[in-house]
This record gives sequence, C-alpha cells and structure tokens, in this order.
Amino acid sequence: MNQKRELPKHYNPEEIEKKWRQFWLEEKIYHIEKPRKEKKFSIVLPPPNVTGSLHMGHAWNITLQDVAARYKRMEGYDVVWVPGFDHAGIATQYVVEKQLKEEGKTRFDLGREQMLKRIWEWVPVSRNAIRTQLQYLGGSVDWDRERFTMDEGFSRAVRENFHRLYEDGLIYRGRYIVNWCPKDRTALSDLEVEYEEEEGKLWYIKYPVVDENLKETGEYITVATTRPETMLGDTAVAVHPEDPRYKHLIGKKLKLPLVEWERKDLDGNTVDRYIPVVADEHVKMDFGTGAVKITPAHDPNDFEIGKRHNLPMVSVMDETAHMNENAGEYQGLDRYVARKQILEKLKEEGLLEKEEDIVHHVGHCYRCKTVVEPMVSLQWFVKTSDDRLRKPATEVVEKDIIKFLPEFWKKHYLHWMYNLRDWCISRQIWWGHRIPVWYCEKCGHINVFSEKSFEDNFQKLVFNIYANQKMEQIFSPTEVIDYLKQPNFVHPEMTNAEFYEKFVFLEKLDFLHDENLLKELIDKTYPKVVLLKQPKEGTIIGFPPHAIYTLWANGWIPEEFTAEDVYEAFNQHKDLLTYLYNKVLNGIKRLEVFDSVETLQEWLEAHSSGKGCKNNRILLHKKGDKFTVIPELVEEIKYFLPLSCEKCGSFSLKWDEDVLDTWFSSALWPFSVFGWPEITKEDIKEAEKFIKENP
Repeated sequence: MNQKRELPKHYNPEEIEKKWRQFWLEEKIYHIEKPRKEKKFSIVLPPPNVTGSLHMGHAWNITLQDVAARYKRMEGYDVVWVPGFDHAGIATQYVVEKQLKEEGKTRFDLGREQMLKRIWEWVPVSRNAIRTQLQYLGGSVDWDRERFTMDEGFSRAVRENFHRLYEDGLIYRGRYIVNWCPKDRTALSDLEVEYEEEEGKLWYIKYPVVDENLKETGEYITVATTRPETMLGDTAVAVHPEDPRYKHLIGKKLKLPLVEWERKDLDGNTVDRYIPVVADEHVKMDFGTGAVKITPAHDPNDFEIGKRHNLPMVSVMDETAHMNENAGEYQGLDRYVARKQILEKLKEEGLLEKEEDIVHHVGHCYRCKTVVEPMVSLQWFVKTSDDRLRKPATEVVEKDIIKFLPEFWKKHYLHWMYNLRDWCISRQIWWGHRIPVWYCEKCGHINVFSEKSFEDNFQKLVFNIYANQKMEQIFSPTEVIDYLKQPNFVHPEMTNAEFYEKFVFLEKLDFLHDENLLKELIDKTYPKVVLLKQPKEGTIIGFPPHAIYTLWANGWIPEEFTAEDVYEAFNQHKDLLTYLYNKVLNGIKRLEVFDSVETLQEWLEAHSSGKGCKNNRILLHKKGDKFTVIPELVEEIKYFLPLSCEKCGSFSLKWDEDVLDTWFSSALWPFSVFGWPEITKEDIKEAEKFIKENP
C-alpha cells in the first residue's frame, strides 16, 4: 500500500538548496572537459583573496557572472567558468602576523621557513570558507578547473613572464623612491597607499647662508616642511631661477642646521653639511616661501630634483623608520620622537621661525594603516613608462576603442597614463612568488632563471619543484618522488604528478609515474653529492674526503686514482665542490690539502693508513701507488640542481630574498588558467582566426 507523502507547510530553503547544491557538485553538471571550438564561452572568476571570507561586493560580482554564464548555456554554448583564489601577498601575511602577535611572536622569531609553513596552514582555512560560500551562492563554476595563484602551474607562468620581460628590457633593478611601510618592512605600490586627511603642522626653518669661507653672512633662506626629521638628509635647497628674492643666492651655500657630524650617501661617499642653493623650474614661487628643502632619499619630488642636479642621496632612516647613523645624535630614535627633539633644538638655536596648523593628506599602508615613509631603495621595477607598454594602453582609450562610463573617468585614466611612473614589483615579505633572480657572488652578474632556461619537461619539473621552495637545491630522488605522490594543494583528489600533467604541461609524461625512470633521469642529469657517515665520537668528517668521494661518484676521477688525478679534477670542479659543501657542511676547512699534488699525496697516504691522521681514520684504501674509496663509508648520495652564472660560470649564486607584488601574478590569471605558457603563439593565432571567422 502506497504511503501518502505530505508536503511541508513551509518552504525550507536551507534543506532544498543543500540537496540540489550537493547534486550539482556530485554530478559535475557545470564541468565541460573539452568545449566545442565552434561554440564555447569562458569566464575566469576574479580570484578572491585568501584572507578571510567573501563580502557583499563579491556576491554582487559573482551573481553578474553567474547570470552571464547561465544565459550563454541557454544559448547552447559550452561554458567554462573557472574559479580560483589569490594568495594576496602582504594581506595574507598580515593576517598570520596578527595571529602571531597574539602569541607574543613575530615572523622574525619564526624565520622564513617556519613562517611560510604557518601561512600554508592558514590558507586552506580561508580558502575552504570562501569555497563553501561560493557553493552556497549557487555559482555555476567548474570546480574541476579550480586554480590558485601560487599553484605549480601558476608559479611557473610567473617566472616565465618575469624572464621574458627582463630579456626585453622591461624589467630592471635600480634605486628609486618607493612607498615604504615601516611596520610590514616592505615597499608598496602607489595603489597600496591610502591617503587620509589629517590635521598637522607646517614648520618654517631658517637655513643660514654662508660665504666662500663658510662663515655665516647673517642672511637666511626659510623653508617650510611637514617632516622636519628628514632635514638631516637634506643635500640642497631649491628655488625658482626667476625668483627675485633668491636669484642672488643661486650657486651659494647654506649651512644645514643641527648637523655637526659626518654623513654618507648611498654609495658610501662623505656628504658635506654645507649644501648648495640650486635653481629648478619645478619650484613654485607663489607656494610657501618659494624655497624648498631637497631630501632626495625621502621625498618623491625631491628625488626627481636630485636626479636633475646630480645631488647625493642621504638616507636618515632604517627600514623600521628609526633614525640611522646619518642622523648623528638622533640615531636610534623613532622618526616622531626624533621630530620632537629636532624641533626643540631648532627653537633653542633660534632657527625655527614659526609653525602653522594645516590639514593635509597623509599616505598610509593599505593593510596595517601605518604612515608610509618615502625612501630610496634598491628594488625591481617594470618599466611601465616605456612606450611599448604605455602607448597601446593609451591609444585604445584616446581613439575610443575602449570607452569609459561615466565618460569623465577617461580624463582621469589618460592623466594617469601620461604621468605613469615605473612600477615597483619587489616586496620585502616572505609570502608570495620569490623573485627568480640569482646574484653571482663572484662577478656580481644578475642571472634570471625560469623553466625556459631548461631543455625538457623533466628538467623543468625539477627546477619548478625547487623554485616553488618544495625542496632544496641539493635533493634526493626520494624527495621528488614523495612530493609527486602527495595530494595536490588545490586539487587534493589528484596527486601533484597528476596536477602537473593536467594543468602545467598539458600532456601525459611517463616519468611522473615511473619511479625507476625518474631515478634514472635524475642520476643521468644531475651532479652527485656524496654525504659520508659521520663518526660516533662526535668529531666531523670534513671537506677533503667529501670532495674526493664526490669526484669519484661523478666519474671525474678513475676508480683507482692518484694524487695527480685528484689535483687536476679538483681544480676543474673547485667552484662547484666548495659551493656544495658550504651548503651541506659546517663551512669549508682544510682547503689547503688541495694546494698541490704533494699536499694531496701526503693527505691520501695519511688517510689510507691511519698514520699521520690525528684521529687515526682510514677513509681510503691504497692499492700499489693508487687509491680507492671505501663505498661502505657513504651515508647517502644526493643530487645538485646546477644553476651557474651566465657570465663567469660560477655556481656561487645567491637567490634574491624578495617576492613579487601580488598584482604581478594576478595580472596573469586569465592566461595561466587556460594553459599559458604551454599555449603557443600558433594556438593564439588559431584562436584569433577562429574569432574573426565566427563573430
């Protein structure tokens, strides 16, 4: 007998939506494995930051995209809507640093490795919360295509893009004035600085004029400033060349108030306390006193004037906005404490003319709200001022190919583009895409490496794992195999090996699944690094035996070798061996053993008989007049991913510790999620042709 089922009296959206939401996910009804070329439509979800959860702005944005996706499906298109998440460099690190602060710790207490581990533990918490919200909203995204801006494929694309732009001369390293956050200790882009209207003061300070003998003449030039603490770094005062008040003083010198100590510029040169009066047309005669103090290391406008007049740059603050050695008696003081004491001293010496109350706009870090300090710093930049980048983006708006609504934003955009400054892309934090630059410690050459530096997918894979900081430069095959077997961070239903095939290389690769083949390729491709068994008594087997065993393991000396064989091979591979064992041993000791054939012969004799060795160690066997290694002494053989200087060939390279601005990677989002850089120019041309033929 059929039982009657009663409808509930009230609609329960939570129960109904949960049921169908689960059905949609399990059945993967929004997944299209291979969209039809002739009728496909794609959207990439602007990736939310993994810093918390979604807000109403996200909900509105996602709704509009969902409407577009569902509408195109109704028209018969194969719709691919790709979801994903942004690692949000400074923002995410800031969230975790706040957690550490509650524990009474800082990131510097943890160190880079542990801090990154802590962030990787936090990211899934936020990511899963956002994913759940997206599913509750009913967004019809394809979860099988989910991506993350620090996944294996995306990281690869970022390095590739950096490499290409660097080769094209559109990325460079140089000293430039940047926005510096003293709390986060990192440079910020202009977009990451928020200006707030604040009450402040304008202080008028008198700079005494001196004659040729550096004696005060009794005349002064008065300058006005909101940041008197920076005056300790002044290297000039600028006036307009036609200003009748100061025309007679152009080329004369002024005595910089308070400074009685020696200052150094950024190149280490001594800078005089007597500073010139320079003429510059950018100075406004009708603004303030018509005279401007010039501190090239601490003000964007002063930086430009300093470049025009070849003025030295004197930095007076460290990265925490405390006064440095160029601040003399104020060294070690916080910038605002120093300001107070400087003003008191100026009053005492009769050099503070007056002060005024003002309201002005002050830049703050967009995350921690700390007042930003302009500083000259050695950073990496994208040359956005280059016409190769600026011109196309300007012309499409000038010619109304791209239109702004409301139209008045066109004027703002073009003004911004006409005055575009180069974009600082390096950040002094730990969370993010580490800059793919290695500095040669021998010749100073800058080396940029990416996967394009390697010949085949196997070598690209090993470099990718290292550059993603998933293993060290000296590694074992087991580390690579274990990593490839692990569940992928973004798609835990896949292994990392499967993720590489589907999203990184876009093809089936046998070595990703065949352990023996992978070990064979590693053994054939990379130099071996021998680690010897250490004695139980606590003493250390040091550099000479390790170097000899590594020469043997790589076939650089015969199975039975002489002192001459070792001497010749060592000198051929000295740079590599010393670099390797500086990384895996407690420094290089007894390098003098390799000074000559005679010293080597003596060492080999002593360590094959035990006589002449203070610890009576036998590390080699002697056969006639030749020597052999003792395989039983080998603890482990690892491998080395060789990165050598493109200029001098040295292996002594140091990886840049900074990371890239999040926007450098986020801008690649629409390209990388669909296969770039594996997608070739031919693929793009074919797509463009198809679009023209099927408008």
